[in-house]
Amino acid sequence: MKESSLSTEVEGTCLVVGAAMVFALVALVVKRDPLPLVPATECRFSVSWVIAAGFMSYFKESRGLAWFGPPELRKWLVLKCALSFAFITIWWAAIRMAPVGDCIAIIYCAPILTSFMSSSLLGEKLPRFFGFQIVLVLAGTCLVVNPPFLRHWLAPQADSAVPTESAERPDYRLALFALIFGAFVPLATKKCRSCSWIEVEHVNASLASAVLNPSVAVGNYAWYGALPELPAAAPAGIALIMLAAIGSFIGIAMETKGYQLAEIGRASMFRYVEVPFAYVLQQFGTSEPVQPQAIFGACLILSSCVLGVVEKMLQAPKDEQSKQAVEPLISGPGHHDDAEEALANSINNNSKSGS
Repeated sequence: MKESSLSTEVEGTCLVVGAAMVFALVALVVKRDPLPLVPATECRFSVSWVIAAGFMSYFKESRGLAWFGPPELRKWLVLKCALSFAFITIWWAAIRMAPVGDCIAIIYCAPILTSFMSSSLLGEKLPRFFGFQIVLVLAGTCLVVNPPFLRHWLAPQADSAVPTESAERPDYRLALFALIFGAFVPLATKKCRSCSWIEVEHVNASLASAVLNPSVAVGNYAWYGALPELPAAAPAGIALIMLAAIGSFIGIAMETKGYQLAEIGRASMFRYVEVPFAYVLQQFGTSEPVQPQAIFGACLILSSCVLGVVEKMLQAPKDEQSKQAVEPLISGPGHHDDAEEALANSINNNSKSGS
């Protein structure tokens, strides 16, 4: 019995680690793909819609699902969809403007921002280590972004010797903007907690692919007077984006099953392997070298996340803790971004439902 339990724990942990690596690979695919942003996100949302519609058709009668969710919750579903759409679109744009490892490290600041907004807007209690977590997150983000004052302080001679390099430096503004939207998504998700993940994902994907993303395309055309130019390798780019969308679904399935099998407190520690793995992909899969101070900054951010896990383990008994953390994951929509928000909720909030 003990050997069986250990085997299950190892299997669950391996699934969590595998899911983290899948998510990092998806981010690398998005960065390397030559397809313009709007067509790329349209492919992503369309694939998600097809998959969600398939699940909806199969489970609609047996589970009593509605194509667009319960009528009384549709306004929250639309808000959740709009926030998720904004996050994914800005996130994909951010990955293409800055190193992928740095972007993923920055996004791991979202649980702290979500905790602050949950306290301000919903009156939820802040974590006991919140002040220390804030210091770690701010210091870590500063090291990852490496603003001019920090560059001048760390290497004044190098910074002044090449004044023209500033135009070539990574732009982290969209990554920070995506962080804000990513932190708001769990608040809307909590309002949809009684919806099936199939309903949530179908509303997300259908509105994003049929309404929101085409609206962005129209606005882009009205502003620039031209449609996005497709590269010569557009078919290959479309195939890669479709693969990334499918990979996101596979990743969330692996992560969900992993948290069902393993002890959530221990397994969630391995979730953060995504960040170092993303830096490995950045080093060997892109032309952007990994900066030492960025690695140190990412370690500070992850330390803040680990503090959240430790606090959750201290607050709840193991059986309740596992239930609280797994339930959001299996009731939320099936893609990477909402998987992170569900895990962030389970770590940083006592009674928060997931995506």
